[in-house]
Amino acid sequence: MDVRWGRVVASDGVRAMMESALTARDRVGVSDFVLLENFTSEASFIENLRKRFKENLIYTYIGSVLVSVNPYKDLEIYTKNHMERYRGVNFYEVSPHM
Repeated sequence: MDVRWGRVVASDGVRAMMESALTARDRVGVSDFVLLENFTSEASFIENLRKRFKENLIYTYIGSVLVSVNPYKDLEIYTKNHMERYRGVNFYEVSPHM
């Protein structure tokens, strides 16, 4: 980062990382509906669910409430190794899961 005329200017690496994160968010949606730009819009809610479902991300938070969409297939997200990732961590440290 660089500071010019009292403004912070992102370096090329930081800019690329930020753009990559935005692209990923556009592709997979947000993991918590309260992070949606238009969080009161039903259409935004459904679109976010659709994006996440398409990427096999069937769990999404609304604050501390968990929303689940039935994938109608085995996603192998209940393996012992996968479940260990959630043991002993705080609520928002890992992606939404049951």
